[in-house]
Amino acid sequence: MNQFETQPAQSNATEGLFPGFPTLDIAKLVQLIFARLWIAIAIFGAFVALALIYVFTAEKIYESSALINIESSKSDGVFAGIKGVKKTSYESLDALKSIAAGLTSGSAMLRVVDKLDLRNDPTFIKPSKKGQYSDSEIVKFFSERLSSELIRGERNIYLSVRDTDPERARLIASTLISEFQDLLREQNSEAAAKTHQTLLAESVAQAERVDRAEIALQKFREEHPSIPLDEEDGVLEKKYLELQGIASRVSEEASRLKAEYNQYLKVKDQPERIFEIGGYSKLESIQRLILAKDQKVAEFYKIKKQYTPLHPTYQAYDNDVKGLEEQVRQAAIALGESIETRYLSAQQRAESAAEAVEEQAAANLAVEDIRRQFRTLKRSREAALATYDRLLERIEDTSVTLNVDETVIRTFSPPMVDYKPVKPKKTVTVALAGILGGMTGLSVILVMGLLDRTLTSKRQVESTLGISVLSEIPLANPDMKWDLRESIMVSKAPNSLVSEGFRALRTSLSSMSPRSVMFTSAMAEEGKSFCAANMAVLQAQFGYRTLLVDADFRNPKLAGIFTDPKLGETENGLVTQNHCQETVVPNLFLISLGRYMPDGGEPLNGEHFAAMLWEAYSNFDCVIIDSSPLCLVSDGLTYSRYADAVVLVVKSDHTQAGPAQEAVNELRRMRAPLAGCVLNGISKVDEAKERYVNRSVPILPQPVEMSSHP
Repeated sequence: MNQFETQPAQSNATEGLFPGFPTLDIAKLVQLIFARLWIAIAIFGAFVALALIYVFTAEKIYESSALINIESSKSDGVFAGIKGVKKTSYESLDALKSIAAGLTSGSAMLRVVDKLDLRNDPTFIKPSKKGQYSDSEIVKFFSERLSSELIRGERNIYLSVRDTDPERARLIASTLISEFQDLLREQNSEAAAKTHQTLLAESVAQAERVDRAEIALQKFREEHPSIPLDEEDGVLEKKYLELQGIASRVSEEASRLKAEYNQYLKVKDQPERIFEIGGYSKLESIQRLILAKDQKVAEFYKIKKQYTPLHPTYQAYDNDVKGLEEQVRQAAIALGESIETRYLSAQQRAESAAEAVEEQAAANLAVEDIRRQFRTLKRSREAALATYDRLLERIEDTSVTLNVDETVIRTFSPPMVDYKPVKPKKTVTVALAGILGGMTGLSVILVMGLLDRTLTSKRQVESTLGISVLSEIPLANPDMKWDLRESIMVSKAPNSLVSEGFRALRTSLSSMSPRSVMFTSAMAEEGKSFCAANMAVLQAQFGYRTLLVDADFRNPKLAGIFTDPKLGETENGLVTQNHCQETVVPNLFLISLGRYMPDGGEPLNGEHFAAMLWEAYSNFDCVIIDSSPLCLVSDGLTYSRYADAVVLVVKSDHTQAGPAQEAVNELRRMRAPLAGCVLNGISKVDEAKERYVNRSVPILPQPVEMSSHP
């Protein structure tokens, strides 16, 4: 491997709803369910066992049931039409529900308890240490054993009684029905008696009201003897209409004469024009007078031509003309006076007719008001009489129904003894316990899986940390205790899947061409030294001059595996200074920085580490660095900036998501060249890959003696 070009850092992983928890891996969750299925089976068995214990030890409860019908009542019988004493109707849904509720009411329960003497029955209710139970306590205890339900769409009630004794359950149910019927009968009898007394008192008061109405009606007749109160022939109305017609005609005549009078006033000074008013000019007397005057004027016109004014004939004709003209004038004046006289007379008649109409209307209104009062009194008397008659009829009916046995409920199906207990239900109880136990067991396993913070699969690691998995390394020693000295698998078992994983890691890193690769982890015991050692040996086997740097100051391990380097001081470079030592593996050299720890306890600083790396680049082909855990000490973060590639080691089923995420964030904060991660110690491998690797041509291992001395 040569010069390294740092790739762009990958984006941070998306922060989930639960920081510190890995991304959900469905495959891992399913695997966990199958691996821990025994927990679910154990919880399932415990629930079923508890259910069986309950079923066989619990008190047996028996049920006796009956079907009751509520009769339909289309009429209210003797109570019809009487306000305040109306019988309850059971046609509505609310009334039916009331009957169903009343069947298990406290009064009905106490009647049954007293009838069967259940207060003193210790098998029914345990004796009280404080003395005798109160009625409310008995009702509360009894109500837990009773239930009544109105069947939807029907007029039937389903009644059930539960008890430890099946025969007593039947007896309680039948007694409850009979006592409730008796209770209804008593209520009906009390209601009928109360109604009878109410009707009697009401009849006396109503008789007094009838008498008062009769007296008032008779007194009204005596106060208005002249008015026909019972007549409804309309004589007054006819008279009023006749007067109104006369007044209308007179008013029309007065209006016409007023028009002639107004014309007369305009031509009063011109007598001859008076004849033009109306049709007076067509009168025969007027026409003769005017004709005689015109003839005489025509003759006088001829005389004027024959005679002089002094001639007697002339003067005679002149006097005749003047006389006729005077007659015409006098006739016109008389006609005008007649017009005025007739107008004034018509006006007086119109006023008199209007007054007569008004007087007749007032008289009609007064009479009508009196008749209305009379009709009101008459209707009051008739209503009082009708109410009194109905009260008498109801009194007769209630006297008959006082001893009638009325009840609205009938038993369709009487209570029967059922010797099969209804509680506990063995099959249902055990089945529910099994279902609940199975669900609880699976829930426990799911919760355990969801609370598991360890990283397991490649997909989970990449989605949780947001970095690529460069290689998956199977578990090296699944059947023995972990020993780093025995874990150099690339030499010990070159054909194994572990070696194949390191070769895959080398291939992934080769595309980046790093000169130095630093292996680190979030916490201890995750395999970073294992990966660094195997990667260094693999590089050395490929012929590269490799330097393995043990930079874990607190817990250096690599020196004890390959060699025990002895540090010395010479004048030349790194090798000549004896700070690094050749190991038993060809081309592999080791340097342990633990020797650089000063007395003050501070590790080698970053500048010295960088200088060491630059000097190593001139003497070695590649440098493999094993650093300390990032979440425990800060040494690895300090050196991560100077390596060409940083590889985070994640151990399957061991590394927690929180520390791993913290390590990735810290490396990115330091701008370290984070190449990816190695998923170490996976327990499940690809079978096809395993078969193919095992069939491959074996790679001869290079024998390496692991010793503490070179």
